[in-house]
Amino acid sequence: MGSPKSQGLDEFIQALFCKLFADLQQRWPKQSRSLCRDLETFQSRFASEGLSFATKTLPRLGKLFDAALDSGKLEASPAFSKAKGSRTIPAFLQGMYSLLFDRDGYLVTNNAAAVSDLRQLFYLVYKLKVPYSPEDEQRVIDAFLRNEEELLHVDLSSVDLSVEKRLMEEILEGFTPKDIIPRHGPGAVATGEKLEQKWRFQRLFSQIHQSYPYYDYFIVGGSHELLDRLEWYKSLKREDVGVAKVVLVPKDSRGPRLISCEPLEYQWIQQGLNHKLVRHLESHRLTRGQINFQDQSVNRDLALESSKHHFYCTLDLKDASDRVSLDLVRELIPEPLIRYFEAVRSHATLLPDGRIVTLRKYAPMGSAVCFSVEALCFWVICVAAVMRKLPWGLQEVARHVYVYGDDIIVPTVAYDDVVSALHSVGLVVNIAKCCSNGDFRESCGMDAFDGVDVTPVKISACWSANSSDGSCLSSYAAYANEFARRGYDGVATSLRIAIRKVYRFLPCSTDSDSFPCEVVATRLEAHARNCAMGFRFRSNPDFQRLEYRVKVLVPKRTKTTLEGWPRLLRQQVGLAGERPDEVVHPRSTTLRWRWSRI
Repeated sequence: MGSPKSQGLDEFIQALFCKLFADLQQRWPKQSRSLCRDLETFQSRFASEGLSFATKTLPRLGKLFDAALDSGKLEASPAFSKAKGSRTIPAFLQGMYSLLFDRDGYLVTNNAAAVSDLRQLFYLVYKLKVPYSPEDEQRVIDAFLRNEEELLHVDLSSVDLSVEKRLMEEILEGFTPKDIIPRHGPGAVATGEKLEQKWRFQRLFSQIHQSYPYYDYFIVGGSHELLDRLEWYKSLKREDVGVAKVVLVPKDSRGPRLISCEPLEYQWIQQGLNHKLVRHLESHRLTRGQINFQDQSVNRDLALESSKHHFYCTLDLKDASDRVSLDLVRELIPEPLIRYFEAVRSHATLLPDGRIVTLRKYAPMGSAVCFSVEALCFWVICVAAVMRKLPWGLQEVARHVYVYGDDIIVPTVAYDDVVSALHSVGLVVNIAKCCSNGDFRESCGMDAFDGVDVTPVKISACWSANSSDGSCLSSYAAYANEFARRGYDGVATSLRIAIRKVYRFLPCSTDSDSFPCEVVATRLEAHARNCAMGFRFRSNPDFQRLEYRVKVLVPKRTKTTLEGWPRLLRQQVGLAGERPDEVVHPRSTTLRWRWSRI
């Protein structure tokens, strides 16, 4: 039997699905009786299998559905009985399936509305961050180790990378890796420092020092500071290399995500090099607008358009960060730049069981240089593959290859060649999640079918029913607004009722970015409903507007304890907008009453 908390979550999720089924009955009245039977099936299996039916079994059915949208033929699911007279259509949701497929499982209509509603059912709680078991944890660690072992057998000596190397040389021409401004990242570090402790460096790693001398990159006052802090400099613990640390963080219903925390001093330089490389790639004539780090809309828009005209296909890489080998990066990045890229990488990482594993990958997820270096490598490999396939010049090919992290978009005609090129260097393309044939495309969170956005609302935050949990309030207010925007009024209303029951309030506003609220069409409607709910308001003469007394999310702050040179360093390279006398605690927010406009 689960804990009372898990039982409460189960009941909450089950009630949410009931509302979703009710909304679908309103949207598809001819399928109402069939959906009633489907709801009974859902409740029965949820009762016997628990939350995993919604978080794991239904999403697996959804994966088969998505594959059918790409291939045009539905494969049978072993987890569901078949509809009468069909070898592939499941009895569960067969009425909805009939809107798209014939009895043999062939896609016969492009009913985007039916696709969208089915996918909403499949993936409603796919991303739910539920507690994971020791078995889930071990499975993720085993996969991490397995990737390391497989990298040992990747042989690049027989792979022709001449085009990729020339591309990399052209892109990185003029790139100056020493001209960086180091900075801290928001995450945890392997060496354990938190908040302002990060500004007091304690170690000197010779691997870093040889390329990024401490007296140039770890102090702000040059020789004056070095003379003032000579004892500190002498007291630094001398080590050759640093060791990262593996941590597991909640990801979704499938289990945890493995992150490698970097040593403090490594992260400091990594962030500087990463920022420099990102700015370079975002401004270079070949990669500008093609390799993106902040703007996912490029890939999203292309996925939407390509689901209609099919010019582009979308590719998905399995364990992308863990399979970019150090050997591959050494092959691609030219001398003398490679020494700087190697200077900032951890050679080994510490597993939760105490084992230290030497890394064959260039940089695991968690390293600040992981995302930018892998994106650059993916792009040059894909561009080179397309150039070998098509009689286009470099400029033309470069305009048709897009990368955001491990989300890749290339011309459909070159799909097989790009997949082959990626496999040749040890990367693994997840063929089941690639979209190249039919009217379905997915990239950077955009799921598109025949030119229509069919991306489901995926609930990731667990409902806590804790009135002091501002993060939960913010998440579920946003979910409710998104469900309402998409026409799932029953789901939206049930979420808002739950919020008001726990938090005793949920104001109305036209702007969801100001504070957790119910989004309405006009300020007049918001004003009328807020008055009816008893919210105080005032006229602000300075801004000439009405303001309402509402609860907003504010970060936790404490007074700084830094003095002298470390405080000056923080002020010089700290985050923009930070107050010099305060420390903002990351991922720590609280609810406070404030005056705000609607």
